Amino acid sequence: MKILAFETTDAVASVALYLDDSTVCETTIDTNLRHAESVLPAAEALLSDHGLTTADMDAFAADVGPGSFTGVRIGVCMANALGAAHQKPVIAVNALEAIAYRFRDINPPRNAICALIDARNGNGYGAVFQYRQDPACPDMYAQNVLTPPCACVVKDFLKDLPKDCLTVGSATDFKVLPSAEHVARIAASRTGEKEIAPMYLKLSQAERMWNA
Repeated sequence: MKILAFETTDAVASVALYLDDSTVCETTIDTNLRHAESVLPAAEALLSDHGLTTADMDAFAADVGPGSFTGVRIGVCMANALGAAHQKPVIAVNALEAIAYRFRDINPPRNAICALIDARNGNGYGAVFQYRQDPACPDMYAQNVLTPPCACVVKDFLKDLPKDCLTVGSATDFKVLPSAEHVARIAASRTGEKEIAPMYLKLSQAERMWNA
């Protein structure tokens, strides 16, 4: 299954090409251009390096947030547009699970992984996961969601974490960003849809000002 995955929810964007679980190629986009200008050319270059085009993909995936409102929309719109153009499924992966999944194989199953994204002024987006290795396929992990993605006050969220919980993300001392590689790896275990939608856990600043 060939998947092209987009990660555009943070300041550093990336794209990844999933060919199988042992072959996932990622490009991190280090440019002054906006995501809307840089991500699709980077994806096309990555595909070209492997002799492929978007028409060869079996599915497209995107990080649907939470994160930058504009960034989330860019990735979701690109994945939806490509899916519609090629009549291929589109797969949603959220930013918090993309962060946590990076650490799926370093904690025993009894432990939990908390992903926390900084939303400024002591606020954040958080979720808690556990991972279990699939005995039949050692490279695959089943995900158990202990705390679903939510908007939170970081200090309060940290108080209620399970014992021995590993805490990672931009709102923690272990600062990790979501990556297209992990979006692609998670997407490979999911069934796609005709269209995906952004995960907005709170109103944008413009909406908050409008409602004030």
